[in-house]
Order: sequence, then C-alpha cells, then structure tokens
Amino acid sequence: MSSDSVRKLFPQLLTNGYVPIPNRDKACMLPKWPIIDVNEEQCRRWTRQSRWPAIGLRVEPPLLVIDFDIPDAGILKALEDTTPSVVFEGLERIGNAPKTAFYLRMVGGEVFHKLSTHRYMFQGTTKPTFAVEAFSGGGGGKQMGSFGPHSHDDAGNVLKIYQWVGGRSPANVPLDQLPAISRDELSAFLDEVDRVLLGWPGLVKDELSTRGEHFHDHEYDLTDDTIFIDGDGAEYSLDDLTATAKALHELKQPQLRITGSFTNDPSSSGSPRCKVHWSKQHGVSVVDFKTGITHHPLGKAGDPEIQKLFNEIFKTKGE
Repeated sequence: MSSDSVRKLFPQLLTNGYVPIPNRDKACMLPKWPIIDVNEEQCRRWTRQSRWPAIGLRVEPPLLVIDFDIPDAGILKALEDTTPSVVFEGLERIGNAPKTAFYLRMVGGEVFHKLSTHRYMFQGTTKPTFAVEAFSGGGGGKQMGSFGPHSHDDAGNVLKIYQWVGGRSPANVPLDQLPAISRDELSAFLDEVDRVLLGWPGLVKDELSTRGEHFHDHEYDLTDDTIFIDGDGAEYSLDDLTATAKALHELKQPQLRITGSFTNDPSSSGSPRCKVHWSKQHGVSVVDFKTGITHHPLGKAGDPEIQKLFNEIFKTKGE
C-alpha cells in the first residue's frame, strides 16, 4: 500500500470507531499524542501531510490489543492450544513475523494499561526475548502501529510493512463488530502462556521482568548515579545527558540516541535503541523504543511539576 493510500485511511478509521494517529514506522512523534483530540477535521488534515507514512491506532476502551511478542514460529504454534478461540476471531496484524497481534474488544472488569506475562529468553543468550502483552487503554499513552511501514533501514528503504490477515482490518471492520473477551478470560490465558513459556526447553525467565498489571509506560527512575552509553560507547551522567539533550534541542539538531544499558536489561546490546528528549517545560526524558517506556528523572515526593506532568500524560477524554 502506497503512502498516499495509507493517509487516505484516517477518516475511515475514525468513522469505524478507532482513534488513528500519524506514525513514522512504529512510533508517533507528535507532541502530546496520547491526549490530542482526534476528530474529522484533524483526520482530513493528516491525509494531506506526506511526512507521516504510517498510521497507528491509539488504544482506548473498548479496543483491546493482544501482542504476541514471540519471535519463534514453533513456540507461537504451541501457544495456539492455550489461546481462547475468540482471539483468532479478532483482527490479526503482522508487523515483524512471526510476531503477531490481535485486535478485539474487552468487556467486563476494569480497563487496564497493560497485562503481561514474564519475559523469557533462551538460556545463555540475551535476545531475542519472548512475552505476550495485552493493552486496553487504561491510563492512556499506548498506540499500536497498524498501517504502512513497520520499519526502514538506515538508507530509508522500507524493510517491513504492516499486513492484515485475510484482508480484515480496522479499515473495513468497525470497532463495535470486533469479538469481545473479558478481563478474567484474558488473565487466565496469560497465566497459561506463562506456564508454557516457563516449561519450554531452553527458555529461562528474565528475573528483571514483572508479570501481571502494569499501570503506565512512564517510569521515574533516572538518578544522579545512572550511567548512559551512546552508540559509540561514550558515557554520560544524568547531568551530561541533560546538557547534551538541551543543546541539541536548542540547535535544532537530531536527538541523541543511546543504548538500553541504563535499564539493566540483559538483552541490551550496543544498539542505540533509545532517544533522548528535552523540553523547556519538562526537562530530559528517554524513550526506549524496545519496551515502549519513557524514562524520567526521579522526582521528589510531592513535587508539583512531576505531578503536573503525570496528570497531563494520563489525562483521558471526559475527565
């Protein structure tokens, strides 16, 4: 599908009950995209803007997305026996095969930001990792790349494009027609996935991972002791990182990219998978494109600026 054809989908996706947002590959670079008002006029405007070659769908109730982050076809096949049949009746989107995701509706129980299994990897390795995650829009701040390019190489060539199995997608299936699953059914399914992955020969649990409900994709965990490393191996303290990010911002230069080493992720390599942002209002933050987590400096308890930022990030419609 050409970029022109992708952009034309914005109004139809909105009509079908979804919340489309403009992406570059898997990421949305729009400021405040978790809370921006997406209406007919905004969608028409995006259809005319060629700088957005891809479309993501903001996850808002009742939309539910189950993401099978399983980079092994054999393990994925084994999980089919544990997966409720209703999941396969949903819309299946493939970005980086064999990984896949299903779009459904959630009914019953409180919405959540993310429910997940533990993360696993093969013994003696640090990557790839294996997990199943579900998102229902609680707390905001989550979108799923859905149409157009999934990824580009350094030369700008498209590597992968989002595909929809059987030609069924949010562009032709309204949200209110998606099959529904309850939170209890979903939780039981994720428990079973954990059992299968834990027992799979050679797989071991990443002890840094957590299972169950995750409340948001923002962590306030950067401290004066945190060390950051860029793709060339240069080290930065938090003060160094802040000063560099601020200078690049003011000079209108590309943002600094760093590795995920500061997260203590055992699968982190020398790849600069994170981008460092700086703004006058909120200072420095680091977006980890592998985990989807935005990391912020640790604030003092009761810090009104931290609370203001938190409220802004997680503001939802109608509140």
